[in-house]
Amino acid sequence: MLKNIFSRFFPDKHGEELDTIDHWGDQANRLEKEARPTAWSDHPFIISNYINPAVAGNSKTGWLEAISRDFFPQPVARVLGLGCGGGALELQGVHWKIGKCFEGFDFSQGAIELARKNANEAGVSHIIKYEVADLNTHVFPEDDFDAVFASQSVHHIADLEHYMAQVARALKPGGLFVINEFVGPNQFQWTDNQLFHANRLLHLIPDELRIGLRSNTFVEEISRPTIDHMNAIDPTEAIRSGDIIETLENNFEIVEKRDFGGTLLQLVLNDIAGNFTDSDEHVALLESLIEEERALINTGEIISDFTLIVARNSKIKSH
Repeated sequence: MLKNIFSRFFPDKHGEELDTIDHWGDQANRLEKEARPTAWSDHPFIISNYINPAVAGNSKTGWLEAISRDFFPQPVARVLGLGCGGGALELQGVHWKIGKCFEGFDFSQGAIELARKNANEAGVSHIIKYEVADLNTHVFPEDDFDAVFASQSVHHIADLEHYMAQVARALKPGGLFVINEFVGPNQFQWTDNQLFHANRLLHLIPDELRIGLRSNTFVEEISRPTIDHMNAIDPTEAIRSGDIIETLENNFEIVEKRDFGGTLLQLVLNDIAGNFTDSDEHVALLESLIEEERALINTGEIISDFTLIVARNSKIKSH
């Protein structure tokens, strides 16, 4: 039986569904061990030839380095990381001198334990602190941080209104909120147009490259997952992703927005990205897939599902 593309998004080693919180702790550990990329955004060629140019202006600069370069010429005092997972963002934030002190929050105890371990091994546990918190309900101290960062985590938030209000509360006036995020359809309810073009591109890929790395099954077709399936896999996954930009705009002034596509490539290359090597044939195929998606976005036929946004807390707070 052919599997829906999203039944391959979160398989554990037994092919069983995981409890949401346990899953993300397990996921944080697993991501550190994977050698071949299963997601479009982890493939080195796509990063250097599509994502980095879109968010940083060149092939070698990643998004966080670009944000440091463009918005943080000097390190700020305190930085908040939301949905920190294993703590990679905070460690890189220290490296790129974005802040002098970091605090990270995640709802997974396993992820937080991994983040603490990584900070300790890197010798920076004295300037990075991690805590478990449900960001749908957590209340932050007012005016406590100079900058807030979130990378691929806001789309797991159901109560975006509370979340955005708390970010605004935690940020000092004029502070920046930086998100690198999936802002596509809620719970992956892909549009008909998106599915049409994704399947058209999928069928340009030779059969030998369409064997899932995790599922070990042939990817014949990309389809829209049912809501029941999404809730069974992870009820937080993209729960209100399509509402992120609107709720962000209701609380902040958007300073800069750098879209980086993924509308088709995330579907087409899911679980098979690592099958593409650096051979001339594979590179040419990836280039053609990138150009197809880019052209459709440029003409407005589809919109970018991934974006990097820098927003400012411009509200004047009364005491």
